[in-house]
Amino acid sequence: MAKDLIPIGRFSRMSRLSIKALRFYAEQGLIVPAWVDPSSGYRYYRRG
Repeated sequence: MAKDLIPIGRFSRMSRLSIKALRFYAEQGLIVPAWVDPSSGYRYYRRG
């Protein structure tokens, strides 16, 4: 995992979007995670 990846919880606080909203936006293809851990499903984002 790259150091520039931001866990979903921190990204949620930074963007002021709930985790539930981020998951919904990912399903819609609007704000997609940079990487999803294949074993846990945990999502990571990038600032860009």
